Amino acid sequence: MKTFVAIAVIALAAGAWSLTIEQQKKAEAYGAECVKSTGVAPESAVKLRKGDFSGTDDKTKCFAKCVLEKAGFMNAAGDVQEKTVVEKLSIDHDKSKVEATLKKCNQKGANPCDTAFKVYECFYNTKAGLV
Repeated sequence: MKTFVAIAVIALAAGAWSLTIEQQKKAEAYGAECVKSTGVAPESAVKLRKGDFSGTDDKTKCFAKCVLEKAGFMNAAGDVQEKTVVEKLSIDHDKSKVEATLKKCNQKGANPCDTAFKVYECFYNTKAGLV
């Protein structure tokens, strides 16, 4: 189970982005905490990581929110923290591409969990233009 969680969280924390070893360790810890707090099935998190967005339930969406919130990419109200996203993801990627992707992907959902899911899905689907 821990392996599933780690893989899913690393992907959620930065989508298609490269993570440093320190970021990977943090992502693993966030994932373990978020699996417990949301009750998401690890298999659902893995599906999300692989870009399978079909049949996503509320627990999976809230898992995405939990991880993004712990990473500092989103606040509790579901607002994307643009400055933090650009700062963290521009370390290894062109800042203008990160900003353009963020502008495209900063979408609002029906609630904070749905917003997190929409943002993650957009980043995942836009990754080809980022790397």
